[in-house]
Amino acid sequence: MKRFCIIAVLASVFFVGCSKEEPAPLPALKPIELPSGVVGQYSGRLPCDSCKARMIRMTLAEDSSVVAVETVVNDSMVVDTLKGVFSFAEDKVTISLSEGQLKWAFNRDATGNMVFLTGAGTVYQDDDGMEAKLIRIFAGPKGEK
Repeated sequence: MKRFCIIAVLASVFFVGCSKEEPAPLPALKPIELPSGVVGQYSGRLPCDSCKARMIRMTLAEDSSVVAVETVVNDSMVVDTLKGVFSFAEDKVTISLSEGQLKWAFNRDATGNMVFLTGAGTVYQDDDGMEAKLIRIFAGPKGEK
């Protein structure tokens, strides 16, 4: 019984000693500045009529070149690396891959992401009303440049 009382007293002293600590407010953080250009890495899903999913990981370089890694999912996965060029004017990014055989157009939104456009120039939406977007990756995995 004495052990129980001693343990209870020690636990009470421990909790009372810790309760006198008051949390200090966190310092204010500086606002994050989004990069103004389109150069960088993007990742997302684009529409696909003849497959289950079409995932894209794309890098836009300073010299207007593009490297896009496309993963098409059906019963199996097919990965293809596409190369080409891009142009950027008034929040519209136009990408030409595989020597002009494949052309994509995107609108750049306020957060730097790119929204896929249809051939008519309107924002693509699937049957559920979801837009096809490529999300901008601001910090890549460690070790990757």
